[in-house]
Amino acid sequence: MTAIHQHSNQPFAKAETADVMPSLRRHHLQRAVWLVALVWSSAILAALWGTFLADPHIRSPGVVLGLGLLWVAGISAIVLAGYRLLRVYAVPEADTGKQFIYRLITKQTKAAIGVVDPTGRFSLVNESFCEIFGRSEEEIVGQKLLRFVHPEDHQLVREQLRLRRQGLSSTYQLRIVRKNGEVRWILAAVAPVYDQTGRYCGGMGLVTDITEQKQAEIALRDHAAKLEQLVRELEEARQEAQAALRAKDRFLASVTHELRTPLTAILGYAETLLIEGDLNRAPPTRIAAIQTILRNGQYLLQIVNDLLELAKSESGRLEINPRDCSLVELAEDVIRLMEIRARTKGLPLRLEIRGRVPRRIRIDPVRVRQILINLLSNAIKFTESGSVRLVVQVPQTDDGQCSLLFEVIDTGIGIPAKICEKIFEPFHRGDPSVNARFPGTGLGLAFSRSLARRLGGDITVVSEVGLGSNFRVTIPLGPADQFEWVDPAELRTEGKIQEHTLSESPQGLSRSCRIQARALLVEDAIETRRLFQHILQSAGVEVSTAETGRDAVRMALENHREGRPFDCILLDINLPDMEGYRVVRLLRESGYTAPIIALTAGTEPGERERCFLAGCDDFATKPLDRCTLLKLVAKYAPRVSGIPCECGAATGDTCFRAAKVGARCLNAELARQGAVVSGGSDANQLQ
Repeated sequence: MTAIHQHSNQPFAKAETADVMPSLRRHHLQRAVWLVALVWSSAILAALWGTFLADPHIRSPGVVLGLGLLWVAGISAIVLAGYRLLRVYAVPEADTGKQFIYRLITKQTKAAIGVVDPTGRFSLVNESFCEIFGRSEEEIVGQKLLRFVHPEDHQLVREQLRLRRQGLSSTYQLRIVRKNGEVRWILAAVAPVYDQTGRYCGGMGLVTDITEQKQAEIALRDHAAKLEQLVRELEEARQEAQAALRAKDRFLASVTHELRTPLTAILGYAETLLIEGDLNRAPPTRIAAIQTILRNGQYLLQIVNDLLELAKSESGRLEINPRDCSLVELAEDVIRLMEIRARTKGLPLRLEIRGRVPRRIRIDPVRVRQILINLLSNAIKFTESGSVRLVVQVPQTDDGQCSLLFEVIDTGIGIPAKICEKIFEPFHRGDPSVNARFPGTGLGLAFSRSLARRLGGDITVVSEVGLGSNFRVTIPLGPADQFEWVDPAELRTEGKIQEHTLSESPQGLSRSCRIQARALLVEDAIETRRLFQHILQSAGVEVSTAETGRDAVRMALENHREGRPFDCILLDINLPDMEGYRVVRLLRESGYTAPIIALTAGTEPGERERCFLAGCDDFATKPLDRCTLLKLVAKYAPRVSGIPCECGAATGDTCFRAAKVGARCLNAELARQGAVVSGGSDANQLQ
């Protein structure tokens, strides 16, 4: 440390010695001027004295006056010359004093300081400045600043030198090139410098090495640019994903429309064959074949529905509509819907409600029903003997929270432990060894778990091969103290899980409902139009038909002007000449006020809302079974006798009576043969 300190003081000592020399020269000059003045005065006095002593005749006033004037002139000349000489030496002394101050500042401070002259050449630098530039003082002083500046910053330096000449200070960044070729960033704060006469003599700058900060800034800027690029790519990917999603929605809507339209005819005519006519004379195998068509058509419809619901769930468009409902009624309703399937296979289906439950809960009953139907359908399908149970309870936790717990327990084939989680993946169908025996798409469980999670819960499974499975659905309800807790027996409905008996004569199945009404059926698909017309006319409805939107508008307005308006219009939304929405708007704008029921096989988001906004009074999706169609028309009919469907509800497969007839006829045939029906198409009957 001492050596370094001494080294830093040496330039200062040399500068101090050099700065004292001009003062000494000035002092000697002053003495020389006084000496010359003294000699000149002595010479004049000697001449004057000699004049008086040498010759008395010379003494005269004129001589004395002349010598006096000569002395004054000489003294004046000596003083003037001395003043001018002293003035010449005074300027370098002032400049030397300034240089002494500059050196005192630049040599003794650790800050990097440099001074340039008006031409841009370095006149003074300190050690810190040299360290930043990577050069010695001898290599810098006397050289132009531009020599050390990066070529791309030359114009910047020229502009800064121009500002100095204008008397302006500034702070700026530039790049320099060190002796080893390394490029460094510096921050320079520069101010102009003037002499004592106000003449511009260069600039003095304080320099700081900011290479590390600049590199960090550049790296941050590059990182920000990469992030912006990534954001743009993500936005493009999002837009592409949205476009793909819209394309998928359009594709699904188109495919499902094309599938639902023929399914309407398939399911409708199969149902009609089972319900109408004298089935006592029909061979049991024919009844079984019709039931197979009906079941497989319903199975295909379920696949279409699962695909649509799964697509909605994955895209976040699945609607959850919570409302107050009875837990016991919800569970019993699901059991009623699934009872026909279980009885077809000879399996008992039981409902168990354990412990006290809330009188009313707030949940989406439609979505919960979908989950339970999917789980019970799988349990019945994969169980050959034993039983299927739905266990319901509402357990409470220590912190006062409660949740719904549904358990679907079967005694079926079971699931290997290694694939218990994989079965919840779309299109995964479990153990490949049993896929041939139990056909399916693998969408039901994936959709059910997605629904449960949208409701805030989840589905888990515990299973063992050969012993059966236990699927557990958990849905949180919130604080337990917000509910009124009661015993389940108090809430049981009077007709809980009762068997419905049918008349021995199938003829009695067709006399359940008579509807007195006039309806306009607007449908371009001829099979669907004939089917709906037949079902409605069989129930007593007077039906007029139209194939296009223009015909529908014309017929509706003509009947309206004649004072015989239709009691309702069944309007297909997808017509060949114009959309059903436009038909509705044209009718409403023309003053038509009778009910209009929109029928569609499409499933695009918001289609229901668009129908109501256009002016429709009701909405239904195809395929429509007999019960649903008759109920729609009966709602707007002036007179109805009976109910549209025996027991007033559908089973989820088809109308209740059709399912019962098919099951009865199939069981009679199996009992007669005493063996399992063989054949490719009959294999599905047993499942």
